[in-house]
Amino acid sequence: MGLFDKLKKKETSAWDNAYRANPQFYAKDGGSPFGAFALTEGTETILPKTPRYAIEGKEISEYRLMLVSTTKDSILGECDYYEALEKLEAFELDSNDDSILVQGLSLSELEEVLEQA
Repeated sequence: MGLFDKLKKKETSAWDNAYRANPQFYAKDGGSPFGAFALTEGTETILPKTPRYAIEGKEISEYRLMLVSTTKDSILGECDYYEALEKLEAFELDSNDDSILVQGLSLSELEEVLEQA
């Protein structure tokens, strides 16, 4: 490693700058828990391909994706997580075995995902 190699700035990847979505957990009317991830307008986001979480030893089987608009300053809606992931493949910047990196979506793109899912 030469002097110039040491002086080079470390390049950061899109993964390093993206928001890593973490689920919030809620209970449906019947009491069964579900997890919800947020996808916010204009934010590059890392989403798990197959989320696996448990609450009090009980594995969560249902996941939702909340679509959030900064333009409207509100939640646009929610949809089935796995259906949404299929729609988000069109906006994929990168992926690995566990996660997908989604580009920052515009308001109209978020609304399109919501309509299709």
